[in-house]
Amino acid sequence: MKEIFKTFIIFLFIISCASNSKFENGNYTEKIDDLNINFTVKGKGPIMIVGHPSSGKIGYEMTLKPLEESFTMVYYDSRGIGKSETPKKLEDYSAKNSVKEIELLREKLGVKKIWLFGHSDQSAIALQYAVEYPKNISGIILSGTSYVGSQNESIERRKTSENKRLKESKWFAKVIEDWDYMIENNTTFDKNGNDISTARTKWWTYDEETAQKVIPIVKEITKVGRRKPIGNNYYQETPEERQKYLEFQKKFKDLKTKILIINGKYDTNNLPEFATELHFRLQNSKLVFIDKAGHFPWIEQSEQSFTEIKKWLRE
Repeated sequence: MKEIFKTFIIFLFIISCASNSKFENGNYTEKIDDLNINFTVKGKGPIMIVGHPSSGKIGYEMTLKPLEESFTMVYYDSRGIGKSETPKKLEDYSAKNSVKEIELLREKLGVKKIWLFGHSDQSAIALQYAVEYPKNISGIILSGTSYVGSQNESIERRKTSENKRLKESKWFAKVIEDWDYMIENNTTFDKNGNDISTARTKWWTYDEETAQKVIPIVKEITKVGRRKPIGNNYYQETPEERQKYLEFQKKFKDLKTKILIINGKYDTNNLPEFATELHFRLQNSKLVFIDKAGHFPWIEQSEQSFTEIKKWLRE
């Protein structure tokens, strides 16, 4: 009897979460915030939106396929990326507009509630969205994230993380050496003629094995194109915008949204202690660290990461 009841509850959950989107699986370009925004719909189930404010959708489209078994994934290119239209003013790339873009995309899809996958910079966008539109969000998966400090604090945290990894890993020390050589000599080859162009990407990963999983993805992102400059100027977060986000963080304690934080244990940009702090600030969150992974745990340690995601969804 218990098993029948359990099956019935699961059935009701699936029905209630089914995607009622106006869009079937496929690729679309729609007017959102007066800009043509490109997005791809794949999978089945409730809507989960994923993209990145500077690198777009292609990296996630290539690596989040397991989630398409549980969600209707909407991979989107934010303004100024790929086939999406570039805005006229540099300030149109602001975090405020990124949050607005997601809400207008939700409306365009014709659904009441969405899930979000927020990685790296997009994790901040996802959390801001949850603060501003709590009734429109069902749950969030965050990765490559942490509780943020000021811009100066972020620089100091990165230095601390780098120094710690330098002492622990000869491989990482060589990555730093290669990256420094590239900058100092304006080249992508070392003094022996070896290609060291991937040093920047390797910095974000755990070791050579996991880096080789990430590098092909980054190359595809580069092919499609990252966020375009406007008037030969690239968007940079201002101190004022960072301060606005720090004010948003004070509201995290009131969020009731279900949130999974799945971070690489060796994310050089997001020390475990600050990912843990974010977890403590979110009342309905679960924190999972993936060993032998950096900034891209679901790529570097795919099987373990998706096992943890599926476990959390069952819970």
